[in-house]
Amino acid sequence: MAAFSRAALCGFTALLIATAGCSGPEAGGEGPKIGITYGTIQTKLLKYRIDINGEYASALAKEGAGIVRIFVTDNPVAVGTKLAKVDGVLIPGGFDVNPARYGEERNAKLEAVDDALDALEYSVLDYARDASLPVLGICRGMQLLNVYHGGSLYQDIPAYYKSETPVVHRKQLDLWIYKHATDCRHEVAIEKGSLLHRLMGVESLSANSFHHQGVKKPAPGFRVTARTHDGFVEAIERAGGRFIVGTQFHPEKMLAETPRLASLFGEFVAAATESAKGPVAKAR
Repeated sequence: MAAFSRAALCGFTALLIATAGCSGPEAGGEGPKIGITYGTIQTKLLKYRIDINGEYASALAKEGAGIVRIFVTDNPVAVGTKLAKVDGVLIPGGFDVNPARYGEERNAKLEAVDDALDALEYSVLDYARDASLPVLGICRGMQLLNVYHGGSLYQDIPAYYKSETPVVHRKQLDLWIYKHATDCRHEVAIEKGSLLHRLMGVESLSANSFHHQGVKKPAPGFRVTARTHDGFVEAIERAGGRFIVGTQFHPEKMLAETPRLASLFGEFVAAATESAKGPVAKAR
């Protein structure tokens, strides 16, 4: 890997991402503003017009929301200015969360981390907490939510999570210098009485799966609302109060085949709309 320049690696990564269908145009509506965080690789690839977070933005735009991109390269003043405009926050997928955030040493199965992104998203969640903004976390985003609120993660599912009914959570394409997670499927059982159950109207769902990490100890105050057949956590929500929801699967990638998942984004945008009606008007 050392023989390749960073620019060449980024270009190769961009090609793989585009081929995998992970890019997408950003669109924005006139409704509430949703902040989406961009890590180091996401920010770099945007220079090549590859928006890894484009599918999240498109799913939100279909519900009328506008998008505010928050980059790891933004200085604190810029981050603060952007946050002052948002009515909700989406924490997207990405690299592993640094285990130091939940009091563990790195083990051999840990993959790439982005410490600058961890720090940015902690500051974003601090703001969301203080301003009572709704939050949606997807994949790594759910994991980050869980860690931020006091939970922990399995650093690698195959190595450290054991079940009598194992489920494959990630298929990986190894291309010499690059490892890319490809889509695999499994069933997800949804807890009755949960927000996800109310929105979906079903007790099970065929979901995509790209992850090698996931929730070990759920954060205090959070309810596990979906699991795979091996018992692994697939969704969480904060009990009572504001909308704070996480899904391990990627609903933004499933909207064409499972249209009812749009209701999750719709509920999130509705919560952000209520936030926008709060006592302090936000500058646009």
